Amino acid sequence: MSQFTCPLCGKFSSVRLYDPSNFEDDIMLVQVRGLGKGKGVEIVERYSLIEGGNPELLDLISDRVAVLYDMLYEEEEADHEEFGFTEEDWKQV
Repeated sequence: MSQFTCPLCGKFSSVRLYDPSNFEDDIMLVQVRGLGKGKGVEIVERYSLIEGGNPELLDLISDRVAVLYDMLYEEEEADHEEFGFTEEDWKQV
């Protein structure tokens, strides 16, 4: 079985089972409470970081996403610059 490590959070995920189409388009912070030994947890509170739930954590995530974006699209942007594309041309692609 192949797995990959999420470059944002470090979690291992199965390549075969990875399907981001069901992901929520938000960054949720979930507070949980333990139910006792071996009984799991229950969700106590759930709120959006994008709507201001925790600005410090959102800044850390935003900085990491910017690094990942640059890593993924650095070559593409260099190719566009090589052929004389402007920033406005890039937005239309």
